[in-house]
Amino acid sequence: CFQILGFDVLVDEGLRPWLLEVNTVPSLSSSSPLDKRIKTKLVADALTVSGLRPPDPDADLQSGAAAGCCPKSHSLRTLAGANLRDLGEAEWATILDTHDEYMRRGSLERIFPTVASWTENADLFQVQRYANAVLGKWLMEGGENIFLPHNAHLRPPWVPDQCFFEPG
Repeated sequence: CFQILGFDVLVDEGLRPWLLEVNTVPSLSSSSPLDKRIKTKLVADALTVSGLRPPDPDADLQSGAAAGCCPKSHSLRTLAGANLRDLGEAEWATILDTHDEYMRRGSLERIFPTVASWTENADLFQVQRYANAVLGKWLMEGGENIFLPHNAHLRPPWVPDQCFFEPG
């Protein structure tokens, strides 16, 4: 899930930024070549990271697979004590979708969950979401590095190998 926000910032003579407003539906029209370049790249990255897929005409709409889900292997209480390797298909589907999104991110940056934002903010949610807890566990136990070849022992054997590019 993502949202494009528009931040109006004024920079004073001391080069201090002042936030004027945040627009939940920012204008994507362009008033200059630079503005057009920035907004075009933003929209392209947003559409790429969303990972839109054409519908499968052969999918059985009544099956659990078509809904993109299978039963959870844990509850919020038991998840904390589980190993990543012990997580089920539903949890690994969430992790793999998040990894795929990360690989398509372009110039965008994930702000939640990350190791830092999970550590600092996870307890601020009134209601803990299971998917966030799964991703928090994955991040705290290595995150993207789980997909490096020398970490294969941390994944269930049925999880397919993934592409992973180390930050350079």
